[in-house]
Amino acid sequence: QTGDQSTEGKRPGFSEERYNETSYFIENGLRKVYPYYFTFTTFTKGRWVGEKILDVFAKEFRAHPAEEYERCIKSGTLTVNYERVDTDYRLKHNDLLANIVHRHEVPVTAEQIPLVHVDEDLVVVDKPASIPARDAGPREKHSNFTLRRRPGGFRQAVFSTGE
Repeated sequence: QTGDQSTEGKRPGFSEERYNETSYFIENGLRKVYPYYFTFTTFTKGRWVGEKILDVFAKEFRAHPAEEYERCIKSGTLTVNYERVDTDYRLKHNDLLANIVHRHEVPVTAEQIPLVHVDEDLVVVDKPASIPARDAGPREKHSNFTLRRRPGGFRQAVFSTGE
């Protein structure tokens, strides 16, 4: 079974589990996060339908060589609809691709992020330059957005960079 029925409710998002999957420690003035597993997910794009999964990853996701994606497919850390497939599997509409990686984040400053202003509509912070505004790339856990959503932070906040 493929598509929405087999993947319903399985796609990771901004859940409590995601924010609590690892913890921080302070060392030499830097906030560090323990390495953790992260699942990248995406649904099959229209241009990928009918293409082999290995060809798509080699062409579209150039963070690693094709041989690495081939290893991931064969080992079962890169799946379709959370099931193992062969490297020559041809993608279908609404297939959910999931790739589990082991992440090691770059440390950021351990200094506090001061709150400049808080009211019912607005939270203003004085964010240090080493902490990105949003979780992306190699700083999933060290962004201002993620740090503020952790326990004791602003759970329902929507952050803007002023752009």
